[in-house]
Amino acid sequence: MSELAVDRVSAELRRIWWVPVLRGAVVLVLGLFMLARPLETVAALVWVFGAFAVIDGVLVLVQSFADRRHGAFWWELVGGLVEIALGVVLVLWPQPTVTVLFYFAAFWVVAVGVFAIIASIVLYRAEEVAWYWVLAFGLVNFLFGVVLLENPQTSVAVVVVLIGLFACVSGVLLVVSGLSTRALAKALARR
Repeated sequence: MSELAVDRVSAELRRIWWVPVLRGAVVLVLGLFMLARPLETVAALVWVFGAFAVIDGVLVLVQSFADRRHGAFWWELVGGLVEIALGVVLVLWPQPTVTVLFYFAAFWVVAVGVFAIIASIVLYRAEEVAWYWVLAFGLVNFLFGVVLLENPQTSVAVVVVLIGLFACVSGVLLVVSGLSTRALAKALARR
């Protein structure tokens, strides 16, 4: 690598090394909060998502009026209004929204399991070799969905804790990545 290329790479790395460190710190704090208070985190995330939906819906409305000559005005207008309505529902009623979404997801997992079990029977009758993998997939989905439905409060908390653990690991990896980038930039600058 030429001296000029090394200097450019070093300068670029010195300029951006802090971005993954900052992202990692934010993700790590969010992960720790999820581990400490899983159920409160769910309500807070729903509220934040609701506020985002309202703001984004308003921006879609503004965009629809700005681009109304291009033919998508009505679609963007309706989409913006629907997004605002969804955001308002999420902000005003976060707990019922979480409950509805949770049950929707749990019933979806059960339905996927049932359909996979049915598909495995069809595959078995057709003498397909992979019928047992489909059956295993269906049984795991069905049982997981039943466990979710059996104790929803604990299920939500467990899911949030798992996401919190993932966020903590991701945050640490991002911080290490940024600090490694900084060390590489310094090493290249010394060359």
